Amino acid sequence: MTKLTSRDLIGTLIDLEEEKEWLEIQNPDSTVTIGEVDKAIQEVRGKIGRKIDSIDYFVVEMNRQSSVIDSEISVMNDEIKRLRAKKNAIKRSNDYLNKTIIPMIIETAGNDGVFKTDTTRYSMYETWGPLEVTDEGMIPDEYKRAKIEVDKKGARKAVIEATENNLGIAGFSIEKVKRVRRS
Repeated sequence: MTKLTSRDLIGTLIDLEEEKEWLEIQNPDSTVTIGEVDKAIQEVRGKIGRKIDSIDYFVVEMNRQSSVIDSEISVMNDEIKRLRAKKNAIKRSNDYLNKTIIPMIIETAGNDGVFKTDTTRYSMYETWGPLEVTDEGMIPDEYKRAKIEVDKKGARKAVIEATENNLGIAGFSIEKVKRVRRS
């Protein structure tokens, strides 16, 4: 015999409840048949209870695995932060060497802005540095960008209130959903 799914068990329970009601209407004195249906209903309810227990065990196990994954993500994020800090330290050292030490060596020990070693030839040149904003108000609009974001968290309460009053706020929609609370 194959195991019934939760949906099959609920369908069977509904069928048995309807059969019981029909028997009570048709023949209210027949306690034997109604008793058999009651026994079948209790049996199906027991199966549904066991099914819920196994579903609950499965959900608890998934939550446990999710917590383990969250811990792994946290560890990985910490490792990423550590590696980024190490990379930034290397970059800062590299910048210091390229922007301070090597130019100082070229200027003091080089010939006409050129310094040669056995492996490399260093030469100095000038170029434009990074652009800095000194007064944002003075900048022409053609060089400005604006980013618009929707504040869904802020709008949620107003949208719910408008929806409850059979109104609405253009551009938003919200629907009620069913949730399960475990205790």
